[in-house]
Amino acid sequence: MNSILKKIRDAPFRIKIITVSVLLVLSILLVQPFQIRHPTIPFLFNQDNEVDITASGPYSASNNGGNSEQKARRVAIIGAGASGSSAAFFLKRASRVAESRLGLKEGSLLDEVVVFDKEGYIGGRTTIVYPYNDTSLRPQEIGATLFVGSNKNMMKSVKFFNLTLVEPDINDARVGIWDGTRFLSTTSSSTWFTSVKALWRYGYSPMKTKSVVTKMVNKMLKLYDSTYLSERGPVESVEDLVENIGLGHEYTSRTGQDLAKNVIGVNKNWLGEIWEGATRTNYASDMEHIHGLGAVVSLATTGASQVEGGNRQIFEGMLAESKAIVHLGTEVSEIIPLRSKDSLQYIIKSNKTELNDGNPFDAVFFAAPWHSSPIHNKNELENQFLKPIPPTPYIRLQVTLFSTIKSRPEPSFFGLPEGSEVPSVIMTTGITSREKKGIPPPRFQSISWHNPITISKDGTKAEMEYIVKVFSLTRINDRFIKELIGEKPNWLIRKEWDSYPKLKPIKTYPPTQPLKGFHYLAAQEPWISTMETQTISTREAVAKSVIEWWGIGLGECEDGDSWDWTCS
Repeated sequence: MNSILKKIRDAPFRIKIITVSVLLVLSILLVQPFQIRHPTIPFLFNQDNEVDITASGPYSASNNGGNSEQKARRVAIIGAGASGSSAAFFLKRASRVAESRLGLKEGSLLDEVVVFDKEGYIGGRTTIVYPYNDTSLRPQEIGATLFVGSNKNMMKSVKFFNLTLVEPDINDARVGIWDGTRFLSTTSSSTWFTSVKALWRYGYSPMKTKSVVTKMVNKMLKLYDSTYLSERGPVESVEDLVENIGLGHEYTSRTGQDLAKNVIGVNKNWLGEIWEGATRTNYASDMEHIHGLGAVVSLATTGASQVEGGNRQIFEGMLAESKAIVHLGTEVSEIIPLRSKDSLQYIIKSNKTELNDGNPFDAVFFAAPWHSSPIHNKNELENQFLKPIPPTPYIRLQVTLFSTIKSRPEPSFFGLPEGSEVPSVIMTTGITSREKKGIPPPRFQSISWHNPITISKDGTKAEMEYIVKVFSLTRINDRFIKELIGEKPNWLIRKEWDSYPKLKPIKTYPPTQPLKGFHYLAAQEPWISTMETQTISTREAVAKSVIEWWGIGLGECEDGDSWDWTCS
């Protein structure tokens, strides 16, 4: 490896450009924001619907009779994914700071944190499946797959919960860009001819793009700067958050295509092949539809990794650390605001009548898309919003996962002669279908071959099977799979879900607090939707509550630590 780096360092400038383009192409597929650890399968196994992570007492009301500043708060969280789990985690950390300052015992200021989730597992859109339902095999991420080195909350979580990071399990480095009729470009671990071809095709576009990505990441890093956050304080809106760090309307009010072509100045081939391949893989959107920031984030792939055994372990760890009471398989059907002379509290009703005890909550953190919840049709709450939550359209993504003994796709599927070497990682572009009438767009967003698993069926000799993942906007049928691999798959699972918002150009966002004490954690998702940004959105919401309740601000460093993880 050192010798390779030395050769790159000593190479002429033109060769450095070539190398950057090839490495960037190979890394794009690795960071899928859509882009876990109990030995259970969320979609296939029955699970306990109720999990008491606290082991700290019965489900009861939290008002301890103290004054309004010192009473123990009772909090409800709707959703146990990245947002909901981190809400419980940050609330608990802030409460311990406040209790420590006042010399109070644990639980004096924060009584119960109760988490409700309609699914039977923790993690939300971050979840796994096991091939053949066999928990001895390597679990496969079917939701949010990877995160990067600049995602500081995710990285700190890995260390805090003693988890292990592993590199992406892509089978090999050969990548192809498919337009629905032919491969426009392929890369490999490169011959001189391939390198010259890449330079001729993309020019200086990779270098220009890398510069913009670096600037974006540096601006994003301000969100972890304790000095900046302490001086800024809690923000009242998503608009304030993003404009303050310089990643607002300049990036989000225009399309990725406009940004790439008219601002950055990349060439047509790079924009339509590599960059659109990245946006279609990461956010299921073409460059002419996705906003500029979403396009840039799709290329921010440095340090891509995942948690061994599943990323969901991070969020299970957060809930365990928070000592929250977690009710899984529990769908909240109604949230009723209760107004008194000097306070506003909330009653939660769910599909489990035994939980509907009428004890009010002092705050609600709503960690799910509002319009996909049955609650948004209940006018008693929505009619009291100071600002309505506008509809946010989500991508309905189809994830198809299967196994095969074939190490790469069949050439015939792509109209190639028998014996042709086909890339095992295939990204797509819609550029040809937009420019030429009568040519349909590709039938899928991306296809990737992953490292093989070793299985033994009925005591027979163990054999290797490759795991294949297909992202698409329409259902991948059995015929498609058979044509792709030349046979029926040995194991198959399909999952359809609302994976992330359609990142269309945007200037205004849903309210983060449409009603006092009611925090909408998905308000930030139309800006950028990743596991990491969900934890940031949550931290900002928690900051509003804890500074009001206990006078605890952002970026307050004591002994090198802080409740918001910005000082360590």
